[in-house]
Amino acid sequence: MICAEEELAICALNLCLRYQGGTARQLIDYYGNAGAVFEQPASCLSGHRGISSAMAEKLKSPGLMDEARSEYEWTRSKRIRLVTVFNEQYPQRLKECPDAPVVLYVVGDLDLNHSSVLSVVGTRSATPYGRSLCADLIAGLAQLGFNPLIVSGLAYGIDATAHKSALDNELPTVAVLPTGVDEIYPAAHRNLAKEITARGAVLSEFPSKTVSNKHNFLQRNRIIAGLSDATLVVESKENGGALITAHFAAGYSRDVLAVPGRPSDACSKGCNRLISTNKAALVTSARDIADALGWEIPGSGGIQQRSLFDSLSEMEKNLLADIKENGGSIDEIFRRLEIQLPLLSSLLTQLEVRGLIRCLPNKEYILPI
Repeated sequence: MICAEEELAICALNLCLRYQGGTARQLIDYYGNAGAVFEQPASCLSGHRGISSAMAEKLKSPGLMDEARSEYEWTRSKRIRLVTVFNEQYPQRLKECPDAPVVLYVVGDLDLNHSSVLSVVGTRSATPYGRSLCADLIAGLAQLGFNPLIVSGLAYGIDATAHKSALDNELPTVAVLPTGVDEIYPAAHRNLAKEITARGAVLSEFPSKTVSNKHNFLQRNRIIAGLSDATLVVESKENGGALITAHFAAGYSRDVLAVPGRPSDACSKGCNRLISTNKAALVTSARDIADALGWEIPGSGGIQQRSLFDSLSEMEKNLLADIKENGGSIDEIFRRLEIQLPLLSSLLTQLEVRGLIRCLPNKEYILPI
């Protein structure tokens, strides 16, 4: 347990070196504690790698400690946990990462050192197929008896779907922000953030009043990867931000998983590339995730997994019954069922990925032999 003055000094380091968590930790390790860093002359500080002369002068500025004290008092008044890297509440998985931040601002009482942690990321412009499969995968983990902490970034698309599915299935979830915890981004997800806070946690490494910018998203992605045992990518464009999170995860020696999609689908190109280059394990079900991560399915414990057919929506069941009876191309199925083509295409892909139908070379759909 560190004293309040040391926490204040760590907070000041974070304010000054907010994009250099690794450098801040090196300074603390070198001088023994954060308070000692501020006792050093600027000439000594500027001799450290990553500390310019201007940065050293900023560290010696009297205004920095005043700013830190104001920030520290703000967290206490708002009941925000200021979790430093030396606090036992700090997530140990993240602490293992060389560029981990020295401070996390945490809203919510959730234990960040959960027994199993899975980050779920993907494109903001998710397709109906992607959102449905993301929700099914998380629900499937709960149905198998697992209780993983689901980590994501509160963004539109796959992120929001992952959080909502975790909440719907009574799994803990954490949202990592590219802003301060007082600046929820996107603003449209304020209510979702409140739900997450009530049953999980919202966190950030950024101090109050920090608004979103491009660099902050990259910083946020490394936190998502570092908090987790593995990162699951559900739909990503060829150069999507989810691939950056996957890259961070691999760099931290964490597992990377990806859901495949049609080669022609823009939102699946990133996932397909991760799989084809052996940078991610292919998964299409909750059981695949468990097998890839070596999770043993718990004893029955009163939890029973639904059959695959029972987990289908009514529309999927009707589509499957039509293909069993008639087969045919997507155009023929469209004429029979009058399902909008974009939605029909997503449903067919989802059924195909689950192994419930096959698409022949002539583009006709049938049941597997």
